Amino acid sequence: MSLAAARYARTPVGAPDYHNVMGIRARRALATLVVASVGIVAPVPAQVSITDLPALGDPSRDELTPSAERRLGETIMRELRRERALLADPDLADYLNGFTSTLTATAIASGYTFEFFLVPERTLNAFALPGGFIGVHTGLIVAAQSESELASVLAHEIGHVTQRHIARMLAQQRQSSLVALAAALLAALAARSGPDAAMGVLSLGETLAAQQLMSFSRNAEREADRIGIEMLREAQFDLNGMVAFFGRLQQASRVYESEAPAYLRTHPLTTERMADMQARILGLPYRQRADSLEFMLVRARLRALQDPSIDGLRSARTYFDRVHRERVLAAPVALYGEAVAAVALREFEDARALIEAARAALVGPARSDPAIAAVLAASRLAPSGPSHPFLERLDAERALLDGDGAQAAAIAAAARERYRDARGLAQIHARALLATGRHEQAVVLLADLTRRHPHDIELWRLASEAYDAGGRRALAHRSAAEAFALVGAWPAAIEQLRLAQRAADADFATASVIDARRRELEEELRRERAERGARPER
Repeated sequence: MSLAAARYARTPVGAPDYHNVMGIRARRALATLVVASVGIVAPVPAQVSITDLPALGDPSRDELTPSAERRLGETIMRELRRERALLADPDLADYLNGFTSTLTATAIASGYTFEFFLVPERTLNAFALPGGFIGVHTGLIVAAQSESELASVLAHEIGHVTQRHIARMLAQQRQSSLVALAAALLAALAARSGPDAAMGVLSLGETLAAQQLMSFSRNAEREADRIGIEMLREAQFDLNGMVAFFGRLQQASRVYESEAPAYLRTHPLTTERMADMQARILGLPYRQRADSLEFMLVRARLRALQDPSIDGLRSARTYFDRVHRERVLAAPVALYGEAVAAVALREFEDARALIEAARAALVGPARSDPAIAAVLAASRLAPSGPSHPFLERLDAERALLDGDGAQAAAIAAAARERYRDARGLAQIHARALLATGRHEQAVVLLADLTRRHPHDIELWRLASEAYDAGGRRALAHRSAAEAFALVGAWPAAIEQLRLAQRAADADFATASVIDARRRELEEELRRERAERGARPER
């Protein structure tokens, strides 16, 4: 198998990630993705009922240890990557994980590993997978009116993880195979969208019935609320955000009934729960928290790209132009949102003008505006800089899509001098370097990026391309292997590592690393086959 044939098809260099993040089957499968807190998706045998759940104070059953739970979550994540069901936007992913770090650093969450990811769906939903993987629908972020509201939902999900509610539920299934459990979870969520969608995920493991879904008990939901409130308090978020957000969802369910938000359809919000939240918050001191500039920019980006059709993007431009003129949003935020839509429409001159205006709004007289001052003060990435990494990445993307790779590389390089930790900027810089034939510079950049972000599949694909263009076959095959491994394609990954070992340019140190990695993946393949019930490979 040649390297070119082995490499996955990917978004063309410079193309916006959000236009090709998932196929039709994956969109159907993820449309109602609900695991933990939003309603765990696992087939319920006829003999198991809600009353069979263990008491909350009891330890989890031995069938699913913490390490096994983590492996189960990793298996599901690999399948979601395979189906392109995650939003591949490094700016947004880094924001989400950076934002939630204040929650996961609390005493309650200590000792647990969390990874947050985005699902490109307009529905209001969030969910926890086994092992601490927590997904957030983009529609939830757009709907949240403050960072404290967003934090309240995620704190609730973290609460389910820390109390091991997921493991306790999965233990009820009495499945010995982690692959079978992963298949059950994915098949159940897909079955809610239709049999055609279910077929896309049943290939993960055995075909399992998925006719019923099991939700957490009311006691488990209240416990997650309690844990969430304590985390919000310790992380210094506005506790009223939880009451405000859930209150709006509850009101929506009353108004629309069958059209209630997805979060409530599988995550019932009772009057008792609302009263319990309010009672717990009543005795705690009020704390006001300003939203960060990142939160406002992320919401603007997602709002601009909610409907990627031509009409949808033009509607987004009109919306942001109006809220800018009416001063509904801070000027830099409204201008950025319109610029995002303009880039997606390939209206590059307009986009450049809007980006320049957004920069000016951040550094010019507009800084005297209290709203601008507040968001700048709360910004984690650019509290006093002349711009913002999201703006600079968008400008580089604009130039690259317009066919000017040299300008894109120059914009990204200059911005990275100020924003070293901005992964989106670094990624677009690497793409621009490849587009202009500067493969060695791209190799140096991508070697560092893949070391710091080993689970970013796009970075490994770019690294494979850069090494290949520079004639470094061993490392090109090794990078391709890592991309395959991230989607659980173990045989393809192992084959790439074998090709890497046979490459003429593999020195002793490189060959040793490749050999060790091949053995790791072969062991993973044997383990998965054993869990499937197949005879382990010799």
